Amino acid sequence: MRRAEFALVSGAQGQEQMIDILSNNLANVNTPGFRKDRVMFRTYIPHREYLHKTPPEGLKVRTSPFGHFPTPWGMAGSDIPHSGVDRVYVRFEEGEFQGTGNPLDIGLSGDGFLSVKTAGGMFLTRDGHLTLDRSGRLVTQEGHPVLSKEGNEIVLPEGPREKIRIDSAGKIFMGEKNVAQLGILGPVGGDGRLVKVGEGLFYSPDGTRPAVATVRRGGVEGSNVKSAAEMVRLIQGMRTYQTDLQALRTLNDLTSRTVNDMTVIA
Repeated sequence: MRRAEFALVSGAQGQEQMIDILSNNLANVNTPGFRKDRVMFRTYIPHREYLHKTPPEGLKVRTSPFGHFPTPWGMAGSDIPHSGVDRVYVRFEEGEFQGTGNPLDIGLSGDGFLSVKTAGGMFLTRDGHLTLDRSGRLVTQEGHPVLSKEGNEIVLPEGPREKIRIDSAGKIFMGEKNVAQLGILGPVGGDGRLVKVGEGLFYSPDGTRPAVATVRRGGVEGSNVKSAAEMVRLIQGMRTYQTDLQALRTLNDLTSRTVNDMTVIA
């Protein structure tokens, strides 16, 4: 029973984590610039020929005829097949452009990100739902100042918003005067190196580099979450989770019956 129980428990735990992530994706389906998360699972299946062999000193893998498998993460032990979430990663496909009519709203098409300043430092975002604060600074809806190409906060001169124009290269005009240019950056090492930190922000541990993106004004880039596809994944995950729990209940019932029968026979 022990092997089956651990396999079912680990599988149910993994499905529970996936359900939480898919639910968060669906909750942000209308969040501008949101990037969906995905779960990668890892399954440990011990091979009997190598089951009782000790790996060489310092080698944190067990060798099998099929290659290298990671040493189990401790829940079940080395002789129990089980699975779990290996990592959560972000999908960076572009979302669809959604018109808003706000002259300050922008959507990016390409690999670049807007650079913004926060209390924790400089971060990247694809959320182009922008506004002006009382000081005339160009900020996100969370109040984070948007940075220029030179890395400075963008402060626009007084005047009606109708005169503000942002061209496809990210240059900001007040009437016919070019007053600033958006700082459009990309992560060193590619998007796969970015760390999601919440509020639509990403941190690049290896630094940033200039990037090229086409700026579309009067709207924002929507989330890249497809609600129908995400709902199908969520239903599949919930059914698998329920199946694991039902099988676990059945095993517990069999164990109880076995113990009771042994007591009667004794």
